Amino acid sequence: APTLRKVTYDEVAEIAHLGAKVVHPRAAEIAMHHGIPLWVKNTFTDDEGTEIVSRDKFPGRRVTGVTHTGKLVYLQFDLTAVTHEDRVTLESRIYETMARYGINLFMLDLGPSSTGFAVPRSQYPVVENVLDGLVIPIVDGNRSVYLFQIGQTASREVETQASLLEVLGDVRRVPAQLTEGCTMVSLVGHEYMQQPGLFLRVLESLNDAHITVLQTSDSDFSLSVLVPESDTDRAVKVLHDRFGLAEVR
Repeated sequence: APTLRKVTYDEVAEIAHLGAKVVHPRAAEIAMHHGIPLWVKNTFTDDEGTEIVSRDKFPGRRVTGVTHTGKLVYLQFDLTAVTHEDRVTLESRIYETMARYGINLFMLDLGPSSTGFAVPRSQYPVVENVLDGLVIPIVDGNRSVYLFQIGQTASREVETQASLLEVLGDVRRVPAQLTEGCTMVSLVGHEYMQQPGLFLRVLESLNDAHITVLQTSDSDFSLSVLVPESDTDRAVKVLHDRFGLAEVR
Protein backbone atom coordinates (compact mmCIF):
# COMPACT_ATOMS: atom_id res chain seq x y z
CA ALA A 1 0.00 0.00 0.00
CA PRO A 2 1.22 3.54 -0.74
CA THR A 3 2.02 6.09 1.94
CA LEU A 4 -0.82 8.41 2.92
CA ARG A 5 0.36 12.03 2.85
CA LYS A 6 -2.15 13.29 5.38
CA VAL A 7 -4.48 11.66 7.92
CA THR A 8 -6.43 12.90 10.93
CA TYR A 9 -5.62 12.20 14.58
CA ASP A 10 -8.94 10.35 14.84
CA GLU A 11 -8.03 8.02 11.99
CA VAL A 12 -4.59 7.25 13.41
CA ALA A 13 -6.01 6.53 16.86
CA GLU A 14 -8.71 4.30 15.35
CA ILE A 15 -6.25 2.40 13.15
CA ALA A 16 -3.92 1.86 16.12
CA HIS A 17 -6.75 0.59 18.35
CA LEU A 18 -7.82 -1.80 15.59
CA GLY A 19 -4.46 -3.48 15.28
CA ALA A 20 -2.19 -1.45 12.99
CA LYS A 21 1.27 -1.19 14.55
CA VAL A 22 2.12 2.31 13.32
CA VAL A 23 1.54 4.71 16.22
CA HIS A 24 0.62 3.84 19.80
CA PRO A 25 -3.04 4.81 20.40
CA ARG A 26 -2.18 6.92 23.45
CA ALA A 27 0.48 8.85 21.51
CA ALA A 28 -2.07 9.84 18.87
CA GLU A 29 -4.66 10.75 21.51
CA ILE A 30 -2.25 12.90 23.53
CA ALA A 31 -1.06 14.73 20.40
CA MET A 32 -4.66 15.32 19.35
CA HIS A 33 -5.81 16.67 22.72
CA HIS A 34 -2.85 19.06 23.03
CA GLY A 35 -2.57 20.11 19.37
CA ILE A 36 0.96 18.73 19.01
CA PRO A 37 2.22 18.45 15.38
CA LEU A 38 2.85 14.81 14.51
CA TRP A 39 4.60 13.19 11.56
CA VAL A 40 5.11 9.49 10.83
CA LYS A 41 8.23 8.76 8.80
CA ASN A 42 10.44 5.89 7.72
CA THR A 43 13.91 6.53 9.17
CA PHE A 44 15.50 4.46 6.40
CA THR A 45 14.29 6.68 3.53
CA ASP A 46 13.99 10.38 2.66
CA ASP A 47 10.26 10.07 2.04
CA GLU A 48 8.27 12.97 3.51
CA GLY A 49 6.06 10.53 5.40
CA THR A 50 2.57 11.20 6.72
CA GLU A 51 1.36 14.37 8.42
CA ILE A 52 -1.18 13.90 11.22
CA VAL A 53 -3.71 16.76 11.31
CA SER A 54 -6.90 17.73 13.11
CA ARG A 55 -10.18 16.85 11.42
CA ASP A 56 -11.02 20.51 10.66
CA LYS A 57 -7.89 20.74 8.50
CA PHE A 58 -8.86 17.75 6.41
CA PRO A 59 -12.40 18.17 5.08
CA GLY A 60 -14.04 15.60 2.88
CA ARG A 61 -14.75 11.88 2.98
CA ARG A 62 -12.44 9.02 2.15
CA VAL A 63 -11.36 5.55 3.25
CA THR A 64 -7.99 5.61 5.00
CA GLY A 65 -7.11 1.96 5.30
CA VAL A 66 -7.95 -1.62 6.20
CA THR A 67 -6.69 -3.24 9.40
CA HIS A 68 -7.18 -6.57 11.12
CA THR A 69 -7.11 -7.73 14.73
CA GLY A 70 -6.10 -11.36 14.72
CA LYS A 71 -7.00 -14.53 16.59
CA LEU A 72 -10.32 -13.84 18.28
CA VAL A 73 -12.99 -15.98 19.92
CA TYR A 74 -16.60 -14.79 19.68
CA LEU A 75 -19.22 -15.51 22.36
CA GLN A 76 -22.95 -14.98 21.79
CA PHE A 77 -25.11 -15.26 24.93
CA ASP A 78 -28.72 -16.38 24.50
CA LEU A 79 -30.86 -14.17 26.77
CA THR A 80 -34.28 -15.57 25.85
CA ALA A 81 -34.63 -17.04 29.36
CA VAL A 82 -33.83 -13.68 30.95
CA THR A 83 -36.76 -11.52 32.03
CA HIS A 84 -37.03 -7.99 30.69
CA GLU A 85 -36.59 -6.62 34.21
CA ASP A 86 -33.37 -8.59 34.80
CA ARG A 87 -31.67 -8.02 31.46
CA VAL A 88 -29.95 -4.69 32.17
CA THR A 89 -28.61 -5.96 35.50
CA LEU A 90 -27.39 -9.21 33.96
CA GLU A 91 -25.59 -7.52 31.07
CA SER A 92 -23.99 -5.04 33.46
CA ARG A 93 -22.67 -7.89 35.60
CA ILE A 94 -21.18 -9.64 32.56
CA TYR A 95 -19.31 -6.57 31.34
CA GLU A 96 -18.25 -5.53 34.85
CA THR A 97 -16.76 -9.02 35.32
CA MET A 98 -14.85 -8.79 32.05
CA ALA A 99 -13.50 -5.37 33.03
CA ARG A 100 -12.45 -6.63 36.45
CA TYR A 101 -10.28 -9.31 34.84
CA GLY A 102 -8.83 -6.92 32.25
CA ILE A 103 -10.37 -8.66 29.24
CA ASN A 104 -10.24 -6.74 25.94
CA LEU A 105 -13.62 -6.82 24.19
CA PHE A 106 -14.32 -6.37 20.48
CA MET A 107 -17.46 -6.44 18.31
CA LEU A 108 -19.91 -5.79 21.16
CA ASP A 109 -23.45 -6.72 20.18
CA LEU A 110 -26.56 -5.88 22.20
CA GLY A 111 -29.41 -7.57 20.34
CA PRO A 112 -33.07 -7.92 21.35
CA SER A 113 -32.59 -11.48 22.62
CA SER A 114 -28.82 -11.86 22.97
CA THR A 115 -25.57 -10.12 23.78
CA GLY A 116 -22.13 -10.95 22.47
CA PHE A 117 -18.51 -9.95 22.15
CA ALA A 118 -15.17 -11.17 20.85
CA VAL A 119 -12.08 -11.64 23.01
CA PRO A 120 -8.44 -12.30 22.11
CA ARG A 121 -7.72 -16.01 21.90
CA SER A 122 -4.89 -15.53 24.39
CA GLN A 123 -7.40 -14.27 26.98
CA TYR A 124 -10.11 -16.82 26.27
CA PRO A 125 -8.97 -19.35 28.93
CA VAL A 126 -9.53 -16.67 31.57
CA VAL A 127 -12.95 -15.82 30.11
CA GLU A 128 -13.99 -19.47 30.08
CA ASN A 129 -12.76 -20.01 33.63
CA VAL A 130 -14.69 -16.97 34.86
CA LEU A 131 -17.96 -17.28 32.93
CA ASP A 132 -18.54 -21.02 32.54
CA GLY A 133 -20.51 -21.94 35.65
CA LEU A 134 -20.89 -18.33 36.79
CA VAL A 135 -23.96 -17.80 38.98
CA ILE A 136 -25.61 -14.39 39.04
CA PRO A 137 -28.45 -13.96 41.55
CA ILE A 138 -30.75 -10.97 41.14
CA VAL A 139 -32.55 -10.24 44.39
CA ASP A 140 -34.79 -7.47 43.13
CA GLY A 141 -38.35 -8.32 42.12
CA ASN A 142 -38.71 -12.08 41.52
CA ARG A 143 -35.32 -13.07 43.00
CA SER A 144 -34.07 -14.79 39.85
CA VAL A 145 -30.93 -16.93 39.63
CA TYR A 146 -29.00 -17.28 36.36
CA LEU A 147 -26.37 -19.91 35.53
CA PHE A 148 -23.95 -19.29 32.64
CA GLN A 149 -22.85 -22.06 30.30
CA ILE A 150 -20.27 -21.74 27.50
CA GLY A 151 -20.81 -24.13 24.61
CA GLN A 152 -23.64 -26.51 23.75
CA THR A 153 -22.54 -29.18 26.20
CA ALA A 154 -22.55 -28.36 29.90
CA SER A 155 -19.17 -28.70 31.60
CA ARG A 156 -18.61 -30.44 34.92
CA GLU A 157 -18.53 -27.04 36.63
CA VAL A 158 -21.92 -26.08 35.19
CA GLU A 159 -23.52 -29.40 36.13
CA THR A 160 -22.11 -29.15 39.66
CA GLN A 161 -23.47 -25.64 40.08
CA ALA A 162 -26.86 -26.70 38.71
CA SER A 163 -27.02 -29.56 41.19
CA LEU A 164 -26.15 -27.31 44.13
CA LEU A 165 -28.69 -24.70 43.05
CA GLU A 166 -31.62 -27.12 42.71
CA VAL A 167 -32.86 -26.22 46.20
CA LEU A 168 -33.53 -22.67 44.98
CA GLY A 169 -36.10 -23.86 42.46
CA ASP A 170 -36.13 -22.06 39.11
CA VAL A 171 -32.52 -21.58 37.97
CA ARG A 172 -32.36 -20.18 34.45
CA ARG A 173 -29.45 -21.08 32.20
CA VAL A 174 -27.75 -18.54 29.96
CA PRO A 175 -25.91 -20.53 27.25
CA ALA A 176 -23.23 -18.97 25.07
CA GLN A 177 -22.54 -20.07 21.51
CA LEU A 178 -18.80 -20.19 20.88
CA THR A 179 -17.16 -19.28 17.55
CA GLU A 180 -13.42 -19.91 17.49
CA GLY A 181 -10.82 -19.20 14.81
CA CYS A 182 -12.00 -15.76 13.70
CA THR A 183 -10.58 -12.27 13.29
CA MET A 184 -11.86 -8.71 12.94
CA VAL A 185 -11.21 -6.85 9.70
CA SER A 186 -11.91 -3.11 9.80
CA LEU A 187 -12.38 -0.37 7.24
CA VAL A 188 -11.23 3.01 8.61
CA GLY A 189 -12.17 6.36 7.14
CA HIS A 190 -12.60 10.08 7.69
CA GLU A 191 -16.28 11.13 7.73
CA TYR A 192 -17.03 8.12 5.55
CA MET A 193 -18.56 5.49 7.81
CA GLN A 194 -22.06 7.00 7.79
CA GLN A 195 -22.25 7.03 4.00
CA PRO A 196 -25.49 5.33 2.84
CA GLY A 197 -24.89 1.91 1.33
CA LEU A 198 -21.39 1.45 2.75
CA PHE A 199 -22.27 -1.67 4.74
CA LEU A 200 -23.90 -3.13 1.65
CA ARG A 201 -20.79 -2.48 -0.47
CA VAL A 202 -18.59 -4.19 2.11
CA LEU A 203 -20.88 -7.20 2.51
CA GLU A 204 -21.35 -7.62 -1.24
CA SER A 205 -17.60 -7.45 -1.84
CA LEU A 206 -16.90 -10.14 0.76
CA ASN A 207 -19.83 -12.27 -0.39
CA ASP A 208 -18.58 -12.15 -3.99
CA ALA A 209 -15.25 -13.49 -2.68
CA HIS A 210 -17.09 -16.26 -0.79
CA ILE A 211 -15.95 -14.90 2.59
CA THR A 212 -18.39 -15.55 5.44
CA VAL A 213 -19.23 -12.55 7.65
CA LEU A 214 -19.98 -13.75 11.18
CA GLN A 215 -20.72 -10.40 12.83
CA THR A 216 -20.55 -6.67 12.10
CA SER A 217 -20.05 -3.47 14.10
CA ASP A 218 -19.31 0.18 13.43
CA SER A 219 -18.13 3.39 15.05
CA ASP A 220 -17.67 7.00 13.97
CA PHE A 221 -14.42 6.19 12.15
CA SER A 222 -14.57 2.48 11.34
CA LEU A 223 -16.69 -0.38 10.09
CA SER A 224 -15.69 -3.89 11.21
CA VAL A 225 -16.58 -7.42 10.18
CA LEU A 226 -15.81 -10.68 11.92
CA VAL A 227 -14.56 -13.31 9.47
CA PRO A 228 -12.92 -16.76 9.67
CA GLU A 229 -9.24 -16.40 10.51
CA SER A 230 -8.31 -18.42 7.42
CA ASP A 231 -9.87 -15.69 5.24
CA THR A 232 -8.11 -12.73 6.88
CA ASP A 233 -5.63 -11.97 4.10
CA ARG A 234 -8.26 -12.36 1.38
CA ALA A 235 -10.74 -10.12 3.20
CA VAL A 236 -8.12 -7.40 3.65
CA LYS A 237 -7.17 -7.58 -0.04
CA VAL A 238 -10.79 -7.56 -1.22
CA LEU A 239 -11.60 -4.40 0.76
CA HIS A 240 -8.26 -2.82 -0.13
CA ASP A 241 -9.03 -3.27 -3.83
CA ARG A 242 -12.73 -2.39 -3.55
CA PHE A 243 -12.06 1.02 -2.00
CA GLY A 244 -9.09 1.99 -4.17
CA LEU A 245 -6.43 1.96 -1.48
CA ALA A 246 -3.67 1.24 -4.00
CA GLU A 247 -3.91 4.87 -5.13
CA VAL A 248 -1.54 7.46 -3.63
CA ARG A 249 -3.46 10.21 -1.81
